[in-house]
Amino acid sequence: MTSAVLTPLLLRSERPSRPLGVLVAVASVAVATALIYPLKQITPVLSLGVLYVPAVLVVSMFWGRAFGIATSVLSAAAFNFFHLPPGGRFALADEREWVALVVFVIVAVATGMVGELARARGREAERRRQEADLSAEMAQLLLGTADLEAALDLAAERLAAAIGVPAATISLGEMGAQDRSLVFELGGSGGRIGALQLGGEPSRVELERIAQRVVPSLESILSAALNRAQLQAEVVETAALRRSDELKTAVLRSVSHDLRTPLTAILMATTALDAERPTRANVADVREQVLAAATRLWQLIEKLLDLSVLQAGRAEPRLVWYSIDEVLEEAIEQVRDEAVAFKLSVERGMPLLRGDPGQLERAFVNVLENAARYCGGKPVSVRARSVRGRIRVLVVDQGPGIPQGEQERIFLPFYRATGAPGEHPGSGLGLAITRGFVELNGGRISVESLPGQGTSFAVEFPVIEQPATPVGASADADGGG
Repeated sequence: MTSAVLTPLLLRSERPSRPLGVLVAVASVAVATALIYPLKQITPVLSLGVLYVPAVLVVSMFWGRAFGIATSVLSAAAFNFFHLPPGGRFALADEREWVALVVFVIVAVATGMVGELARARGREAERRRQEADLSAEMAQLLLGTADLEAALDLAAERLAAAIGVPAATISLGEMGAQDRSLVFELGGSGGRIGALQLGGEPSRVELERIAQRVVPSLESILSAALNRAQLQAEVVETAALRRSDELKTAVLRSVSHDLRTPLTAILMATTALDAERPTRANVADVREQVLAAATRLWQLIEKLLDLSVLQAGRAEPRLVWYSIDEVLEEAIEQVRDEAVAFKLSVERGMPLLRGDPGQLERAFVNVLENAARYCGGKPVSVRARSVRGRIRVLVVDQGPGIPQGEQERIFLPFYRATGAPGEHPGSGLGLAITRGFVELNGGRISVESLPGQGTSFAVEFPVIEQPATPVGASADADGGG
């Protein structure tokens, strides 16, 4: 129990305060002097001098040799003045009294040396612990982030605080400094990887400790972080190349079929045309077939271009104030088919939205085409409402529905829901383009469907407060750039 209490006190890197040391020395000598009075009635007084030894030991251990020697002298003086004959005065007449004083001084010096050694080891252990904690923190900062450049500044701040300098800078490139003694080169297996620059004026001992203890650890961690970043970049590049190859394969498979179909129709129609004696009916029939096939081909090319622009991140919207009912009406007009009826319902007093109406028109065209393709000839409902600060557009068909497992995949490029391709032809691009344009304009799209009960596509946009300038002037200014 005593050892458990004394060990942390003894290993403290700093000595207790000097006033406390003086107080302890005087108090411990006084206590020993007082204890001798009752004990000398039963024991020879010369043998009781050992009672001063604990005071000398304690003071020497915690306050050093100087305090211990002073306590030993004070102990000898008190023992001589109060207890050795003739008493009441200082007189070391007996050689045994000198021996006691010498013993006290030797005990003080030896104990002080032990205390200093213990404190030195405590300081060294504390420094090693701080260096280990610093290495662990540097490893966590530099190895646990994907942005190494951003982590270097924070790592430099923690490093400066840990080693006690006002500032530090970790650089991966060349670093110029007026005082080269405060710059440590950081090297790795492949050569120089960076530099550590310190601010302030550290002592020579501190600089040596940093060079021997801190810099090697920082070099290892920084080298590992650079290797990790390189490996991660290679992994990302490999994954991107693999996804690119997969996308190219999907594009070739889909486009080869989708392009072949209208081209085959054009070739067959032109082959059927009698070049010698074409009739009006024959020419009209060929014209209709070629026009339908060319339109389908043109739509496919438009979708491929839209998808490529979206995936390349170059589809910047031209922001203007627009009316959602005008966008929906224009989209329905482009998809209008005698076989499918679209029922449009827009709530009165709908606020204007901020976005690119051209992109959103193409997005709604794709949704409406999808609904018309799967509605089975039944009417398609298009409703626009204002709901809790957002404008919500619902496109509802009465088709066969979409299985739960496919409701998220239908927004992937070139993915087609299960079913007979001949019955429901499509490129698998429309909904992917729709999601891209909707999200690019600050909206979101979701789908709800149950097999056999139709499908509902919900497109929502946030309502943004309009500026004080007239709507027409704002739209003209934005659209004219």
